[in-house]
Amino acid sequence: MSKLRYGRIAYVNVAPVETAFDAGAVTRDVEVYPAVPTQLNAALSEGRLDAGAISAAHYLANTDRFVRLADLCIAADGPVRTVLFVSPKPPALLGDATIAVTSHSASGRALLAALLSGFRDVRPTYEVVDDALAAARAGRPALVIGDDALVVRAELPPAQVHDLGEAWRAWTGLPFVFAVWAVRREALAERPGEVAALARALVDARAWGEANREAVIDAAVRAKPYHRALYEDYFTRLSYRIDERAEQGLERFSTLFMPNPSAEGRDDEETVRVAR
Repeated sequence: MSKLRYGRIAYVNVAPVETAFDAGAVTRDVEVYPAVPTQLNAALSEGRLDAGAISAAHYLANTDRFVRLADLCIAADGPVRTVLFVSPKPPALLGDATIAVTSHSASGRALLAALLSGFRDVRPTYEVVDDALAAARAGRPALVIGDDALVVRAELPPAQVHDLGEAWRAWTGLPFVFAVWAVRREALAERPGEVAALARALVDARAWGEANREAVIDAAVRAKPYHRALYEDYFTRLSYRIDERAEQGLERFSTLFMPNPSAEGRDDEETVRVAR
């Protein structure tokens, strides 16, 4: 039988989990496929991957198809730095503007729509574009995520840059969960031992990343050579563990993103546990 097929987000935001594998400090017996979040979403839904990190929005829309792996996530309790809405106009004055949105992030797009829905006279149109960074540089309202968002912060006026993690925290008082690690239910049913081993390896890798912060930052600098201080700040903004408040944030998002979300697959028994 072939190895489990694992999807890895192709951004530096996963360095605190993935660097342990790259360094050989932790091992996993899987085939690794790197891609942007929406590509991983599609690949898991279509059965081309068995497990990996997916957008929280995609997970919430498909809880009948996925089970979360341990308590692994990418969350921010305030500014996230890499999910940005860029606009020459204040968000409250956008009116019926057309917003360029990246095709790479389901959660970011859903979060932006939820936040802008709070402005009474703002009813934008969303246009999916291949290069949201180029749209932002050209002066268009745009959603920019991932490594491109780090460029935005360096190039564009701060008054035009709105951090969606910060906006969510101001609105709800809760962290926002951008992604979770999950497995297809079919893969879990067919190969429970391998899935449990993968979950343990991911948790061990996260622990290694927490204990080897400098090595994680070194890896990020090699992957995307921005100033070291940027990564030192960035990784303090992110959490890779779903705690009680992050669970509350995920639940709040589900009520906005899915007004009548299914309860199936949402309780704790539906999470792949890590035996110790």
